[in-house]
Amino acid sequence: MSSVLIKICGYLVIIALGYLLRELKLFRKEDAKLLGTLIISVTLPGALIRNSGAIVIGPEFPLLFTFGIIASIVTLAAGFLLAGRKREPRTSAFMLTVSTFNLGAFLLPFVELFFPGTGVGYLCMFDSANSVMGLGVSYALAKAASSPKEPLTLKSVFKTLVHSVPFMTYVFLFVLAACHLRLPDVILEYAGTIGNANAFLTMFMIGLLIEFRLPKQEIKEIIQVCLTRWIVVACLGICVFILPDVDPLLKTITILCLFAPVAAAAVPYSISCGYQGDLVGMVSTITMAFSVVSILLIVSFAAHLGLTVL
Repeated sequence: MSSVLIKICGYLVIIALGYLLRELKLFRKEDAKLLGTLIISVTLPGALIRNSGAIVIGPEFPLLFTFGIIASIVTLAAGFLLAGRKREPRTSAFMLTVSTFNLGAFLLPFVELFFPGTGVGYLCMFDSANSVMGLGVSYALAKAASSPKEPLTLKSVFKTLVHSVPFMTYVFLFVLAACHLRLPDVILEYAGTIGNANAFLTMFMIGLLIEFRLPKQEIKEIIQVCLTRWIVVACLGICVFILPDVDPLLKTITILCLFAPVAAAAVPYSISCGYQGDLVGMVSTITMAFSVVSILLIVSFAAHLGLTVL
């Protein structure tokens, strides 16, 4: 357990480093846009390729994939409604921070610790839907909502998906997994070298974006986004919990996924949609702390059902 918390604290230290270096004028807030481009185009695809072996397609895949798609659609709609259905960059930020889930980098270490084996497989199957939505569809819809000039048609959504390097990378890797094919070790090694920088750059970028001296309106929006996210995922979690004839461990992993923090990709994607405010960075950090508490409570409850492996 200590190793997991050390990893999470490491993320917070990198965020603090980004904030400190910005305060020392060694970096500017505007540098986050360049980092976002680097993350989306280079390090995130590298991280996906490095972890391609985690893509699992088991008998529970249709159910978990469906859960993941429904969760993304419901939370995406909640973010859009919270923003007042306006076509502006702020709406894109609301949609991406309410709807995305950080599973591979954040939740996976907890699941590996408490639910190794089958639990990890369940998470990876849920993450397939989360990746399809978070790396592609959600971004495409958020992009369309970023401006009245952005067309909202199937053609425009498809165009955004095709031009999303992380999404197309994941589709390629998913097809390989479905065909039981594996990339050569040399490619995985090179991708790992690139992908290892992804977590650092993402957390550092969040640090550049964080601003503690916020106007009341932004503080209000941050609270609204966090509360909306938590209320919606709590309702979804209750729906999953009361489902009959479903493996309790599968339910537990699904609920854990719902309470994961905002996906790291939401930050550079929001910048790509034209958002320049502080909401995404602050919400990402807040949900990270909230998720640690939520995960420990969910795991404690699961222990009473005899599901945890310690």
